[in-house]
Amino acid sequence: MTQEYPAIDRIDRRLIALLLANARATAFMLADAIGRSASAVGRRQRALEEAGVITGYEARVDLARLGYRTIVHIKMTLESQRKDVLEAFEAAIVTSPSVVRCDLMSGNDDYLVTVRARDLTHFAAIHREELSRLPGVTRMESGFVLREVVSPRLPLALLD
Repeated sequence: MTQEYPAIDRIDRRLIALLLANARATAFMLADAIGRSASAVGRRQRALEEAGVITGYEARVDLARLGYRTIVHIKMTLESQRKDVLEAFEAAIVTSPSVVRCDLMSGNDDYLVTVRARDLTHFAAIHREELSRLPGVTRMESGFVLREVVSPRLPLALLD
């Protein structure tokens, strides 16, 4: 079970928001924006890292600018919910190079898989060469993203 950070206050939320906007910000830049000393901000940042609230720093890549403009969500149903079937599917899906996200779901469908493709022809190849070969899958239903309305982000209430 994930342990919650005990006391995230307004300053911690501001620090997280600033790091989300610019993970390369220096302690001095963060301190200036927050109105605290660099050492105090550094201590808070380390505490958030040690508590597992901040899990890493990464570059955000615009996949559309790299030619991967098509986002497809695929609802997948497996032949059963047996542990061996789920494990076989999950072991295979993590090796699928076009899959950017996969979530085990409640409800009628077992998994929601997200794929990035260059275009419809490329997705057809992904479907044929990657997705249709996944073990235990009995049904797939694809939905194509027409326009992203909300990009991945933290819940806004967290940063209030």
